[in-house]
Amino acid sequence: MLKCLYVKSGFSLIEILIVLSIISIVLSITIIAGRNFSYSVDLENTVKSIDMKIKLAKSRSISALNGTSYGVHFESNKIVVFEGDTFDAFASTNEVFTFSDNIKINIPVNLVGGGNDLIFNRLIGSTNNSGNINIEVINDPSKTKQIVINSNGQTSLNSFQDSINPLALNARHVHFHLGWKIEDSLELSLKWVNEFDVQIALTGINIASYFDDINNIFDWTGTTLVDGTEQKMRIHSWLDASDNSVLCIIREQTENDKLYIFTDTGAKDIATYKNIAGEVVVELGFDGEIMEIQ
Repeated sequence: MLKCLYVKSGFSLIEILIVLSIISIVLSITIIAGRNFSYSVDLENTVKSIDMKIKLAKSRSISALNGTSYGVHFESNKIVVFEGDTFDAFASTNEVFTFSDNIKINIPVNLVGGGNDLIFNRLIGSTNNSGNINIEVINDPSKTKQIVINSNGQTSLNSFQDSINPLALNARHVHFHLGWKIEDSLELSLKWVNEFDVQIALTGINIASYFDDINNIFDWTGTTLVDGTEQKMRIHSWLDASDNSVLCIIREQTENDKLYIFTDTGAKDIATYKNIAGEVVVELGFDGEIMEIQ
């Protein structure tokens, strides 16, 4: 007798439902993970953008772009880089940067003096509004980042890269590694000259009067009248080792006259500033190095 064998094929309804449930769970986990990753990327990118805009406002203040200082105004969904010491929401010079819909700044921000404005001091780049800015993901407040601004206007540690390039373009804010100690000299001289190299203004700075023996730091800020125009500068050392100084020289962006900077001891030239085709450049006058240009 022949017997028919039946082979069961396909899946039962229960098996199909189990597979669909597993797929649904896997998809949910994948979507959640992808969304969390997207939030983290948005947060990281926003923090970097805010930090860059803060540095932009500081740099413009140091170079006194348009003859003024700059600041950053914070709102929950945007920041505004503005000119001057006071924020004006209707100023035509405002530069607005809006965040992703997923990100917000906690308002009010935590700055000295209160308010939501971070303002940098013209030419110097410091601020009276130190504090911190807290940024978070709107749908996940556990994801947060914080930007801390100190009184020097720094949001992170400075990184200096050595260079032996003797000619630096756009030299408004330059750090020089002198290779010798500034306090070993008696006087620092600033000599402005015309196109024929004839002196038109001279400022002599008594180094001892502006040197802090306790912290081994030289710091001078002053104004010289050059052909009827006031030229303000800051020269200071941020590091003084046993055998050398790191000297920072800051000129305003509007100052284009040729300038020699040198000391009396051993007639050591520090730098020569020139205007070449509208670009301010600096030439080293010694065997040291340019460490950073801002």
